[in-house]
Amino acid sequence: MTGEPLIVCDGVEYGYGGAGDLALGGVSLRVSAGEHVAIIGPNGSGKSTLARHLNGLLRPSAGAVRVRGMDTRDPAHTRSIRQTVGMVFQHPDSQMVATVVEEDVAFGPENLGVPRPELHARVREALEFVEMWDYRDRPPHLLSAGQKQRVAIAAVLAMRPACIVLDEATSLLDPRGRADLGRLVAGLRRQGTAVVSITHLMDEAAAADRIVVLARGTVVASGPPRAVFADAGRLATLGLDLPPATALAFRIRREIPDFPVDLMSVDEIVDAVAGRAAS
Repeated sequence: MTGEPLIVCDGVEYGYGGAGDLALGGVSLRVSAGEHVAIIGPNGSGKSTLARHLNGLLRPSAGAVRVRGMDTRDPAHTRSIRQTVGMVFQHPDSQMVATVVEEDVAFGPENLGVPRPELHARVREALEFVEMWDYRDRPPHLLSAGQKQRVAIAAVLAMRPACIVLDEATSLLDPRGRADLGRLVAGLRRQGTAVVSITHLMDEAAAADRIVVLARGTVVASGPPRAVFADAGRLATLGLDLPPATALAFRIRREIPDFPVDLMSVDEIVDAVAGRAAS
């Protein structure tokens, strides 16, 4: 990926309490257009605090966050920044503002003054993308958790953002709901939307282009999923698990010392075993 990063975090510090009580202690991060970045870490590591800095919901006490060159600390840029970077939270009910799905999705672009014909087109496009157009007349409170999360994503998509931040957006979903959301993320990537996933589910993180590991408010590792998960010792010290296939590869290595551990799927494990059998 080329060009100026979409989002730049430069030495970001932030504290909820007094001096010395930092939730973020000098985080630097880049997110490029169209990239999928997963942010993982133990509870209290600063993941959600960092997520809220990416579109100006929180502003750093030191350092800077820039979105397309706009400093999030400048109130004059707040509206443009939040159009560029949309947030989807763990609890979609907190994002619902209307009593009908279609009106909820229309709320954001309508407040931006989007003309009526374009507004209808955006709402339909967003709801069809998340496969919720047939539910457009339903009250949001009658939807399942997974359906509500789809509507929350549609409401962000209707704003035409360049990046969507998913802050533990799958934590309340069942496996089917998580799989559905995974397919939506893949669709967003295909249309060029950047995605930042805050997650504690390692199989979700494994689908990203890059993983950033936070601990005690600092970045302790960053790189492609294979490289990050191959360092199982570091993750174990943080209380983080491995994706199931990688964990299986490490178990096999206990019996076969030279067995590769940078494997991300059952198919890769099968191929590795078959390759050894054939050699």
